[in-house]
Amino acid sequence: MEGNKKKYYHVSSEALEKNDIFQSREDFVTAMNDIALCVLKYDVLIMCFCLMSNHFHFVLRGSYQECYAFMWEFKRICAIRMRDRNGEVSGLKGVELHFDLLDTQEYLENAIAYALRNPLAARIIMMPYFYEWSSSTAYFRGSLMEYGIPVNTLSLRKRRELLRTRHPEVPDSYMLNHQGYISPSCYVAVEEVERIFRHPSRLMMALAKKLENEFEVQSGAADRIVMLDRELKTQVLELIEKEFGVSSLAQLSADDRLRLCLLMRKNFNAPVKQIARVLRLSQSLVASVL
Repeated sequence: MEGNKKKYYHVSSEALEKNDIFQSREDFVTAMNDIALCVLKYDVLIMCFCLMSNHFHFVLRGSYQECYAFMWEFKRICAIRMRDRNGEVSGLKGVELHFDLLDTQEYLENAIAYALRNPLAARIIMMPYFYEWSSSTAYFRGSLMEYGIPVNTLSLRKRRELLRTRHPEVPDSYMLNHQGYISPSCYVAVEEVERIFRHPSRLMMALAKKLENEFEVQSGAADRIVMLDRELKTQVLELIEKEFGVSSLAQLSADDRLRLCLLMRKNFNAPVKQIARVLRLSQSLVASVL
C-alpha cells in the first residue's frame, strides 16, 4: 500500500496564538525526553526537529501511518504536560498537524535547514548549533564525543522522576547530557542526515541561507504561521521604525495605523484578531482594511 512506503515528511504544528506549549526550561527539558521515549514506540527515523515556545517542527522518515501515529502521540503528550502544568485541558485541542511530503533532494535539504533555522527566523540571536531545544548539535561532530551519563545506570526511581513516566525503559545507548535531557544524537538519524548533506559545509550553507519565504510558499506553511502577540509586537516596533521613522505605536496617526495593518498582514501573515489586539483597533475596522 502507498501509505506503508517509507518517505520523508516535514511535520509542523499550528502555532498557538495566545499561549505557549513550552513555557519554561523545565517544559523544554521534559519535551526533549518525551521525544526520546516516544520515538521508541514507532517505526520512524527522526531526521531533525526543533521545539519553539508555541509550535514545533519535525522532519521524519517512515510510512505515513507511522509518522502520523508518532506525531499525534507526541502532541497528546504535550497536551498532558500542559494540563499538568496549569490545568489547561484544551490547550492543544483543535491544533492541527501539517504533513508535507518531501519528494525531492532539494526539498528535503531545505526542510531540514528550515526546521533548524526556526530560532533565527524568530529573531533569537543565536546560531542554530547552540539552540538547545533542537537536534542541531548532533550533526558532523567528527571525533568530538558528546559525554553524558548512561540513563540505565540511574536508579529506577531516578529514571521515573527524570523521564516523568512509570515505565522508563530505554536502550543502553541513551545518554543523559549535562543539560539534563537525553542527547538527541542517541535517537536522531545523524548518519543519514550527514549522508544527505555529504559535507558540513553544505549543511552550514543551508543553515545560513534565508529560505523561509521560499520554503513556506512551497509547503503552504506561509498560510499557517502565527506569532505570539509579544513576538509580533517586537517585530512591529522594528517595522514602524523602518517604515514610519517613529519608535512607538503612540506616535502613529490614524491613517498610519491602518497602513500598518496592511504591512502586518503582508510581512507577518497576522490574522485580523491578532492585528486588532496588538494595535488596539476594533476587529471590524481591521477587517475592513484587509
